[in-house]
Amino acid sequence: MDGKQKGFTLIEILVVVTIIGVLAGLVVVLIPKGQFEAKKAECMHNIKQIVGMFEAMGMSYPKYAGPNLPLYLVKKGELQGKDALDLLFCPGDEDETFAGEDAYKDLNLKGKQGEFGGLTSYAGRNQLDGACAAKKGASRPVILICDDDEGHHDAKGLVCGFTGGSVKFRDKVDDWNMDLKKAVEIGEGSDIDELKCLLAD
Repeated sequence: MDGKQKGFTLIEILVVVTIIGVLAGLVVVLIPKGQFEAKKAECMHNIKQIVGMFEAMGMSYPKYAGPNLPLYLVKKGELQGKDALDLLFCPGDEDETFAGEDAYKDLNLKGKQGEFGGLTSYAGRNQLDGACAAKKGASRPVILICDDDEGHHDAKGLVCGFTGGSVKFRDKVDDWNMDLKKAVEIGEGSDIDELKCLLAD
């Protein structure tokens, strides 16, 4: 019988511990990235549905600004019921979520523009400003609505829905040459031309 003791050497234990550490690190890195991509895809789907509804109306874009613009679809009866109203929220938005159908009753969108910001995650184009107002059939697509909080997307950029019905993720670095640490602003004070005509509230 062999008198050698069976067991693990220190080197073998260190190799196993190192492999486990590497695998754990990959899980920590890859799972949030997967969640980010999933939430971004769902947000793009939501905005695609919304801008598609505006395109399908066969009329000019309504004269509203900020959150009142996507909420026009509720007032018009295009978005009804919980599943449809959920489209008004970015899945990465932890501050604003669907508050129930009763919150959408008796919307008076002719009042102050943006006073209903809690009813949607999305900012809208300022259609009340003649210089900003988007026109159907224009040769150059412009942003009609967007997710105005880059925090929903790991501070990497914004999901934007364009006239004509297209949706794109605008990356801070690749599309706008921004410092990744600098926050994206929308509205008149924005450094980015295509975001100057949008209102969050």
